[in-house]
Amino acid sequence: MNPTLRTRSALELERAPELPSAALIARTRFVVLGAGGLGCPALLGLAAAGARRVTLVDDDVVDASNLQRQVLYSTADVGMAKTLAARVQLRGLQITPVRARLDARALSELLEDYDPRATVVLECSDDPALKFAANDLGLARGIPVVIAGVQRWRGQVLAVARGSACYRCLYEAPPPPELAPACSAVGIMGSVAGLFGHWMALLAVRLAGALAEGEAALRSLAGRMQAMDLRDMRIQTLHPRPRPGCRACAGAGPDLDAPRARCSSARAGLQQNQ
Repeated sequence: MNPTLRTRSALELERAPELPSAALIARTRFVVLGAGGLGCPALLGLAAAGARRVTLVDDDVVDASNLQRQVLYSTADVGMAKTLAARVQLRGLQITPVRARLDARALSELLEDYDPRATVVLECSDDPALKFAANDLGLARGIPVVIAGVQRWRGQVLAVARGSACYRCLYEAPPPPELAPACSAVGIMGSVAGLFGHWMALLAVRLAGALAEGEAALRSLAGRMQAMDLRDMRIQTLHPRPRPGCRACAGAGPDLDAPRARCSSARAGLQQNQ
């Protein structure tokens, strides 16, 4: 990213007292799970907002068939690890690349190294089980999480923090395999992924500011599901209540031995995004 653009973004934040300070954003660790259709615009949004410290997790390489929605990369990057290509493109960020496909146990081990008071997780992967693991671990450890998914023309995004309804309150568990079509069979509009990736970055930056203010500030941003259908231009805001008996809200954490699944269907939430 252009260093001049970064400096300008930081100055604009300082001029707007209702926004998080540039210093708060710079010292927050943003953990981005997935460098695909959502992860690419989320990284661009974080960089433009003045983020500095990013851990980027992805196990895949750049593929030409995905370039229409994975906007960080070009044809010159095809075959390169996404984590490396992203670090080359975003030189203004201090990216710690982790080339791995996480499950609940690996994510738990990764997050052990980070301070909950200065960490925000962005769940941008195409793995429904990982979305639930991020939700559960975030609540168990007090780390705010942003979860999003896109499918065709539609998308949804949710911020998760203690004291508000969580992802598991809405969708109790990942879908069974028969309700999980391949991402390539569903299709995703690149502009939809771009919109929701930037939306994730916006929420993550606001959560970074709320971390300094306490749990009440975090709760004010969390627990609202924003859903959009960009073909028909329909916008919905859902205000779910915490589900009685939700084990994630109780801080139980994820099942560390849960199997992975890849893409889910709309019946279990929009979770395709790569």
